[in-house]
Amino acid sequence: MQRKFKVTTTITQYMWASSRSDAEKFQEELIKKGKLDVIRHGETDVKYCFTGGKDFVEAPEDISQTRNPIQEPRRGDWLEIEHGDVKACALVRRLTRRKVYYYEALSKTERSVDRDRWIQWASQHHIHPSYDGIVPPFIVDEAVVAHEERGMLDGFNATPDSSLILEILDKYGYVPDDYEVENGYWAEIYIDNAISEKILSSQQEPALRTGTDGDQEFGDFSVGFSEELPTMDEFDSKF
Repeated sequence: MQRKFKVTTTITQYMWASSRSDAEKFQEELIKKGKLDVIRHGETDVKYCFTGGKDFVEAPEDISQTRNPIQEPRRGDWLEIEHGDVKACALVRRLTRRKVYYYEALSKTERSVDRDRWIQWASQHHIHPSYDGIVPPFIVDEAVVAHEERGMLDGFNATPDSSLILEILDKYGYVPDDYEVENGYWAEIYIDNAISEKILSSQQEPALRTGTDGDQEFGDFSVGFSEELPTMDEFDSKF
């Protein structure tokens, strides 16, 4: 739930001057010459704002990276339960007051759980907030396989395909906001780098299997998919 805040960043300089105008003018000169700037000398004050108006700007969600993902889950958070070489991953898709709806990588299904249960899981295992800049490995795996199926991991066509990456991200609910588009879409960059590393590895060691031959796990990103594998609840009960 978003709230309105009044945010004021000020640069305060104490000075001797003959008049208010002289003080104001000299302050402006210091700013123009770069001797004063908001990065080094600014102080920001944030207060709740109860006034109306149309001049409010919307801050990017989680830009401060201070949200507690255990107590305040949001879409894009994902849970990771490790058992040996197998990892169970659950990606939050949507939330209601009582439920957390998540995509389960092992069974490739969407499920729901009470918030209290989700909080219990997140407290006991590894929770990745959506702002930590890590794409779930099963999504990376899918992007790698999609590139391999199109012959884009080796040869002259070996290159990450931005449109293909964005298509897969969109499938799992990753939609960049204006801030991410302007500053570089982190999820696309993350997968792009993973695929680039895979391409480089294939070029350096062409004799190695790619990870999609037979029933192997996917190379460096070892998360398998099988409907016969347990659900998150069953998986968690084994601990």
